[in-house]
Amino acid sequence: MKYQHIIFDFDGVLVESNEIRFNGFRKLFKDYPQDQIERLVSYAKANGGVSRYKKIEYFFNEIRQEPVSDGQVDHWAVQFSELVEQDIVEAKSVEGSLEFLREYFNHFDFAIVSGSDQAELRRVCKKRKIDHFFKAILGSPAEKKDNIAALLSELNWSHDRSVYVGDSNNDRDSARANNLDFVGRCSGLVDWQNFNVMFVLDLSSLYKVLH
Repeated sequence: MKYQHIIFDFDGVLVESNEIRFNGFRKLFKDYPQDQIERLVSYAKANGGVSRYKKIEYFFNEIRQEPVSDGQVDHWAVQFSELVEQDIVEAKSVEGSLEFLREYFNHFDFAIVSGSDQAELRRVCKKRKIDHFFKAILGSPAEKKDNIAALLSELNWSHDRSVYVGDSNNDRDSARANNLDFVGRCSGLVDWQNFNVMFVLDLSSLYKVLH
C-alpha cells in the first residue's frame, strides 16, 4: 500500500454539509441587500476550503467596500457557528465515509484538516462520534496549507506516504503546496474530470483509488 496517512477535508468529503454552510451566510447576512449576499455565496462556492474569516472579510472589504475590524469578523464568525453547527451535527454522512473510517481505522492514520473553525469542527466531530478516528483535527483561522504542514511535521508523517482527500481547488492547492498526492471528491464544487487528479464520486470507492 503506497499510503500510510490519510488527511481528510470535512465539508463535502466526510459530511454533506456544503449547502448548510452556504445557507449559513444567507442567514448571517439576511439584513443586507440580497444581491450582495448572493455574491458572497458565489464567492464561497468558488473558494471552498477558504475559512469563514476570509469570506466575512471579503463580504465587507470587497462586496460592501467598507472596513471591518478583526473583532467584528470574530463576532460574525461566532454567529455563523451558532447558525450552522447543529445542522452540521445532524447532516448526512458522505456515502461510504463512516464505513471507510471503521474498516480501515487500523490500516491507516487518519486526520482532518478543514477550513471550518477549529473549535466548532472538534465539537461537531465529537457530537457525531467520529473524533476518535483521527490523530488530529485542525481548522481555521490557520490556513489549510499551513495546518497540513504543521500536521506532517508534528506527527512525523512522510509526504510520500500521505494523501489529502478534498473537494475544492483550495484543497488541491493546499496538497500541492505540501507535495502531497490529492484525491478529489465530487461534491459538486469542482468537476474533477477536467483536472489531472485522482477522484471519487463518494468514499465507497476511496480504497480502490488508493490501492
